[in-house]
Amino acid sequence: MYVPKYNREEDWASIANFIKENGFGMLISTRDGIPEATHIPMELVEKEPGKFVIHGHISRANLQWQAFGSEQEFLAVFTAPHAYISASWYGEDKIPTWNYIAVHVYGQTRLLNKEESELLLDNLVNRYEGGLEHGVKLADIEAAELSSNIKAIAAFELAVDRVQARFKLSQNRHDRDYESVIDHLKAKGDENSLQIAAEMEKRRKSARS
Repeated sequence: MYVPKYNREEDWASIANFIKENGFGMLISTRDGIPEATHIPMELVEKEPGKFVIHGHISRANLQWQAFGSEQEFLAVFTAPHAYISASWYGEDKIPTWNYIAVHVYGQTRLLNKEESELLLDNLVNRYEGGLEHGVKLADIEAAELSSNIKAIAAFELAVDRVQARFKLSQNRHDRDYESVIDHLKAKGDENSLQIAAEMEKRRKSARS
């Protein structure tokens, strides 16, 4: 990913928080020289102090799993809020653009065993079912059905070996244009625009403090 210096995010706490809040991403690899990608929920896990991994799972019917445990480097992509930035919001410049946040995580994978796979699923279900009124727990699933489903998936662990993070948030604009972009995004009012505006506000305040 091309990441200009002024868009580059190097604060691991910010990057980790973004991954945790936007865990539905793309797992990308190659097979026979052809890129392939799977859209799946993934979890950032601190395996030991300062050492992070990505956990996820795919169907065994998806042949991408056959590369788990190989020497191939995988890429996990996380992205969420994005917003079109109209040039009419600037004082003089007339070139429009797009603001967004994207994180790329590179690393090798290993295939998880049955016990690790069940723990992965338990953590995933607890996270997304936990806030629901009648949330389901893994323990609610019949043992035979759960075992059958675990056999049908390939769970993996991706080592966080290398990270690229681009937080493209008009950092190259002067204050007047920057504030104008925020105001117009707020006026649009959709979820993506509001999220980008909030992130821009937080960052400019942090830079001034």
